[in-house]
Amino acid sequence: MQDQVVSALSELFARQRRIIGIPLIAYDAEDPSPATLLPALNGQVGWQAWRKPQASSFLNVGEALELAVHEDVSAFFGHYFAGNIDGCFKGLFFTLLQPWNEQDFDRLQQNQIGHQLMMEKLKLPASWFLASCRDEQKLITLDNASGAVQLERLGKGSVGILAPSLAAFLEQVEPC
Repeated sequence: MQDQVVSALSELFARQRRIIGIPLIAYDAEDPSPATLLPALNGQVGWQAWRKPQASSFLNVGEALELAVHEDVSAFFGHYFAGNIDGCFKGLFFTLLQPWNEQDFDRLQQNQIGHQLMMEKLKLPASWFLASCRDEQKLITLDNASGAVQLERLGKGSVGILAPSLAAFLEQVEPC
């Protein structure tokens, strides 16, 4: 399953480049990334997804939480450094999150731990956030048990399944 997720993510980056061209991100000289493509211009820099020579995983997060982390989480967040991707799925607009560099990956893991602790406190099933929605009360998450991609309302849990798997979801995302 991991290979399918990595392949679907790679294809999404390629679609983004075909549709949008080189995406831009606010430039911060103190927060470099191997994904940076162009020199900064007007406070922005172009980027292209950069495949890590050695993939990162969420095994340490699983150990800390005493939870078996769905393998698609590591596949989605552990293989690339990239900017976030604005996308649309069946009329739902969102921003898919990606780590910009190693420090951002560490922050992402810490935020995912916080999300898991909140879910546990609320007695909701474990999920991993993948994207933020325009409606700040909603997230796109991966259900840890099934691997389905779902729409989640903060503090309330899943409000519906978007796709049966992360790979199927990524294959249908339209960059915007």
